[in-house]
This record gives sequence, structure tokens and C-alpha cells, in this order.
Amino acid sequence: MTNRSLTLAVAAGLAAAAVPLAAASAAPAACAAPVSTEINTALTERFGTYADTAGRWTGADSSYSVDLPDGSTAWIYSDTFMGEVDENGGRPADSPFLHNSIIVDDNGTLTTYTGGTEAAPESLVKVAGADETQRWYWFGDATVENGALRVMLLEFVKTGTGVFDFKFVGNAVATIDPADMSLTSVTDLPDSPVGESLINWGSAIYEDPADGYTYVFGVEDNQAQKYAHLARVPSGSLTTAAWEYFSAGEWTGDPAGSSRVLEGVSNEFSVSRFQGRFTLVTGDATEALSAKIVMYTSSDIAGPYTGKTELYTTPETGGNVFTYNAKAHPNLGDGDTLVISYNVNSFQGSDLYEDASLYRPRYINVHF
Repeated sequence: MTNRSLTLAVAAGLAAAAVPLAAASAAPAACAAPVSTEINTALTERFGTYADTAGRWTGADSSYSVDLPDGSTAWIYSDTFMGEVDENGGRPADSPFLHNSIIVDDNGTLTTYTGGTEAAPESLVKVAGADETQRWYWFGDATVENGALRVMLLEFVKTGTGVFDFKFVGNAVATIDPADMSLTSVTDLPDSPVGESLINWGSAIYEDPADGYTYVFGVEDNQAQKYAHLARVPSGSLTTAAWEYFSAGEWTGDPAGSSRVLEGVSNEFSVSRFQGRFTLVTGDATEALSAKIVMYTSSDIAGPYTGKTELYTTPETGGNVFTYNAKAHPNLGDGDTLVISYNVNSFQGSDLYEDASLYRPRYINVHF
């Protein structure tokens, strides 16, 4: 689903609840080494039970999170299975399939928001006038500005009949009313060409209260090689002010002037302040189909990001199953713990119907 170049159609006390796993491997000296890693049972059980019993949302990928003004948490998803889980733990063949959705976690009570109706759900945000089998939005990271939820949109189009026949064609920002998750507007963003591709903006968002900017990370996706890029805009004006792009140590207003910040990120990752440093958590895209979740740190938002540290190896990876798009959720962790999610998928589409639990995010705690 949303592993971008590898796509098949195929949230109180969260950091504390855990089932021990093996400790993560030691880190290079430039980063503090994690002490232990464990399953976050609170999130795992909450979303697993909901998916199996609610008769609504049965799994999705992307899995960004953002705190809303009322204290609840919005979970931002891309490709989403709806419907019910059958008595054998599978999905019916006619399960509705959407390209984006949101779940609001209000102190443990989960509510799914989509477009369409409950009987006939559709993606929450659709490309206006488009056939969604041919043109759609996946969700990127999100933030709250002036009481409104802003979600980064990544627009893709089908280019043929094959499962990999699609391409990224542009970015936009969805403005959503957090009271009922209704779409207010979609604001297109300028293209950022680099070589023969466009930068996919929205991989991560960092709000910096120290300098008053919202920083938006993006990815230059060259299939086997992926590079992080960085833009910024005055906080509170994601859709109204001109963006600036980091270009070899300077900031430029030219969308085509962005330069590479880090090689080896996945299409979705996170950047946050953790233990005094900017901390980037990602799946290790320096290796094909890697099971590793890694961390880099920097003293500056623009890098350099160094001290690559392995945090976790996903146990699901192997055979047809792959994992992707790991990211931290700083709103759910604490000063000594990173709460991390990652996505699970299969190269064999039938696996997702035979075992509904396969295509769902996983949640872990990494303690330092």
C-alpha cells in the first residue's frame, strides 16, 4: 500500500505498557544507545480489538499521529481496509478499500472518519473530479494550525495496468475541521522538481517554538535511493505563506532549489527533539526491504544527521511479508522513551485477506 515505490494493493500510559522483547543493538558513539525495546501493548491491543470487533476499520498504513485541540489524538492513515473481520480472522473479498482515513482516539475510544457513508465509505479526501482508481491522495504528516487540522497530501496517478504502474504528481494540503473531521479545503503546493522527479513533501513535520517556523521534510524518491529534503514556513501559515527551501546551507524561495539533507530515509519518517537533539527515526532505506528501524541525530534541524543507530529489527519481515515507513510519535512518548510505529504488508495480496491482522501498524517503545 503506501510504501510509495513498493506499493501493493495488496494512543494515557502508552509508553509504559509493554511486553519485553530483545534489547536493541548498540549504537555508534555519536548517539545514545537504546537500553531496551518492547511492544507497546496499550496501542497494540486498542487498535487490534477495534479492528477485529468494530465492523468499521480493519487496518491501514502510514500511521501518523497528531494531538487535537480537545486533547484527543488523530491517527492519519493512507491505504485503508474497511468492513468486518470474519470468524476466521480474515477480510471478506469485497471489503471496501480506501486511499486515506483518520481515526480519532479520545481517551481510548476510537472513531473512524472517512468520506462517503458508513454503508459505502470513500476516501476522506479525494482528488476533485477524478476517478479514484486512476488518481488519488495518500496522506503525509499533519499538524494543527489556528484550530484546524492540516494534513499533507501526496497525489498519485496510475500509468498502466500493473500494480507498480503509478507515479507521484504533486503535493497539496488538506484543511480539516477537527470537530467532525470534515474537509474544509485543499490547497495545492508548488512542484519541487529535482532531476527527473518531484520531491514528495510531507514525510515529516516539525513545529519549532524556538524560531517560529514549521519545518516540512520531503523525499526525493529515486527508487533504490531516497534522499530527505527540507522546507519551512512561518508557523500558522502552512497554506498561506510562501515556503522556503533548504539549499546547501541557505534558504531559498525557489521550489526547485532544494538540496539533499540525508540519504537512506524511507518515504515516511519522523523528526522531533529528543534528549536535546533533533532526532530522525526511519526505516533503513540504505538496504533493500530492510527490517531495520534506525535513528540519526543532529544539533540543527537541517543536519548533518549522523550517528546512525539501529533501534529495532522488525520480526515480521520475511518471505512475502515486508515492513516499512517507521516513525516516532513524540506526542506519545516521554523524555526517555520513543514510541514508534511501523507498517506491515505482503507481496502476496491474498495474505491481507486471509489474515486481517497482518495489514495493521505495529507499535513499540524504545527506552534510553
